[in-house]
Amino acid sequence: MKKVILSAVLMLSQAAMADTVLGFYAGVSSWQHDMAGSINSDISSSDRVDINFDDGGNVFYAALEHPVPFVPNVKIQQNNVQAEGLINISDVAAFPGQSVDINGDIDFSHTDLMLYYEVLDNWLNLDLGLSFKYFDGYSDFYYQDMLDDRSDLDDWVPMLYGKGQVDLPFTGFSIYGSVEALSFDSNDVTDFEVGVNYESKIGLGGVIGYRALSVDLVNIGDLTSDLKIDGFFAGINFHF
Repeated sequence: MKKVILSAVLMLSQAAMADTVLGFYAGVSSWQHDMAGSINSDISSSDRVDINFDDGGNVFYAALEHPVPFVPNVKIQQNNVQAEGLINISDVAAFPGQSVDINGDIDFSHTDLMLYYEVLDNWLNLDLGLSFKYFDGYSDFYYQDMLDDRSDLDDWVPMLYGKGQVDLPFTGFSIYGSVEALSFDSNDVTDFEVGVNYESKIGLGGVIGYRALSVDLVNIGDLTSDLKIDGFFAGINFHF
């Protein structure tokens, strides 16, 4: 995996063209998502709990693009991804044969650090690079004051990153898609996003779109998961 990432960095640095101007981007959006799948937990006799929650969180980002050759552009994005609710479990280890409503609190919040080059920069834009996704979250399943099973997720996940964008001339609108992806051993993480962006002449704009985050991890931190978090988002952004 390290050799693949190193080769990608070398190829991108050789193909990279520097931006002609210095640019700073920032934005915030609200992501209304569904969280569905399973997470390991000793609270269940099957060693996993199936969840299906509806919730939402905010996403903040800032990016710097510069004219320095061969030095990657930088984007940092904070993703608040949390959901909670009641889960009816019929195989609670402490209460065999009974159906119990367990409280579930899932936090898959994470920070993305993207290092990328603009391979194309005109009406058709293409960014390629690496993303380092730092998860700082947990899963917690508990029942009153009797049972409590918490698993922490505190780890970096290096990923390949790409974004393509098509500008619609003279309108201020553009259509884009981005993806972060990684697969190694039995671990698979994919973060996919598509949207429509608008930018006014003063740099203020907005965005609407759809995002899907799949997190299939085996023994990363204390946690094993097979989750999909997806839904629509809307936000504002600024470029200067």
